[in-house]
Amino acid sequence: MRSTLIMAILVAFAFAGCQPKVQNLDVKKEKTTAKSENWDINVNRSMFSSVDAALNKSCEVLNGEIQKFVSDLQDSLKADATEFFRSIEADEMERPEWIYELQVEDSVFMATEQYISVRLTTYIFTGGAHGMTNFYTFNYDVKNQKLLSNQEILNYANEAQINAQLKANFKNPENCFTMEPTLKEVTAINFNATSVCFTYSHYVLGAYACGIAEVTVPRTALKGELLIK
Repeated sequence: MRSTLIMAILVAFAFAGCQPKVQNLDVKKEKTTAKSENWDINVNRSMFSSVDAALNKSCEVLNGEIQKFVSDLQDSLKADATEFFRSIEADEMERPEWIYELQVEDSVFMATEQYISVRLTTYIFTGGAHGMTNFYTFNYDVKNQKLLSNQEILNYANEAQINAQLKANFKNPENCFTMEPTLKEVTAINFNATSVCFTYSHYVLGAYACGIAEVTVPRTALKGELLIK
């Protein structure tokens, strides 16, 4: 039941995004699962392709990068779960009712012949009151087959101006968040044709109960701070 609820929440959040996605590449969802007595893994991620041979080759490079990242997450969780439950058995302790969980979803902000911008959302549960949600970005220069760093997307030399736009576009109607968003504290940065999305994980801007914060800044407001065109 918990897994089903978590996945529903992840799906809803993953497809919310900061702005509607823009795409002219083919985007197809691929679902994989792995379940044992020690773990429950569900992955629902996007695969990119094109009828154009050169573009498709570049898409395959990105698909491989994301797949390796997800595979490494799965392998790490399986190893940790195996070690934990073996230690429980070795110490002759009562086995807990819960098992390790990994849920992976993504949001595609942009998928064009120029750029692909993807945010991976992961939820990992290893016991305790709740699991942890994390975000990872894959911002990809399709033509040059290159993953872009945040510093290649935004001019960090103009951090003060970017922070001013983050503050101006931050929505905190219930005043739950106690910190203002800054470039230094951002968890993930994504973009599309009209805006840049800044994602802040749990605890970054306030208590866990406040949830996750997204700040959408129009490209036009960033002006010289935005390095991609």
